[in-house]
Amino acid sequence: MVKMSDVLQRRGRSLQETQLPPGQPSQAYQAPAPGASLPPPAATQAPPPRQSTYVPPPAPFSVSPYAAYDEERLVSLYQPGSPEAKRIDILRSQLLYPFHGEPPRTIMIASATAGEGRSLLTTNLAISFARGLQQYVLIMDCHLGHPVIHELLGVPQVPGLSDFLERGAAVPDIIHWSKVEKLAVIPAGSPSARSAEILATDRMAGLIRELRERYADRYILLDTPPVQRQDDPAVLARMVEGIVFVVLGGVTDRELVLRALHSMPEEKIVGVVLNDKKTVVVDTPSLAGLQARAEV
Repeated sequence: MVKMSDVLQRRGRSLQETQLPPGQPSQAYQAPAPGASLPPPAATQAPPPRQSTYVPPPAPFSVSPYAAYDEERLVSLYQPGSPEAKRIDILRSQLLYPFHGEPPRTIMIASATAGEGRSLLTTNLAISFARGLQQYVLIMDCHLGHPVIHELLGVPQVPGLSDFLERGAAVPDIIHWSKVEKLAVIPAGSPSARSAEILATDRMAGLIRELRERYADRYILLDTPPVQRQDDPAVLARMVEGIVFVVLGGVTDRELVLRALHSMPEEKIVGVVLNDKKTVVVDTPSLAGLQARAEV
């Protein structure tokens, strides 16, 4: 009988040594001694961790706390018992309970020139409305060139009105709730160089009509650019039910104010606000009243 070892030797192989690939040393197998414990298995290297491709969603919009000067300007929010806030409450009551007819629910806040406190009055008036027991209020920032409502109330600027009019954004997407309970904002949105064109569209008129019909318990305030600088207020005046005109007392020229008022539909002017640190009242219910004051 031929031994297996002889066959392997003739073929160049041996039972005691195994041919390994070049570059690797040969190691003879040694059986463990009787009673010895087996060595632990060789540690295997863990595969490198997989790199995740998950991108977390953006953090929710956050705003910084109101600055001290905002606390002084937003008197209806921070100083509701102050004389200034009480005068704004008087304006709210005159709009809610007019002497004749139904109260207007779509109200445009206008001024002849810039710097008369129009946006600030709009914001304080909206806060005064929201503090009521039954009133909800929505501010629509129609000053697309220089919007400030989103800064005053701490909401994002986009998406907003221009995104609805030019880019097809949905109505629920452009309405942002502010920190003030029952007060929502439609900000100006993305910058647009065609404010007069996009505001003078059926889509804009349809938006105001839809908001008025859908939210029967909501008053809608429109902050608009100065009348003497752009055509936007004249366009928007045809879409609203009432107009409140803001005049900076002792500063704005009366003739300039009268020219601006005459460019508005007189039947929609519900009052003129004389705006300064001491007196904020609606004391001129018509153009004739303002003309009489100017002639005194």
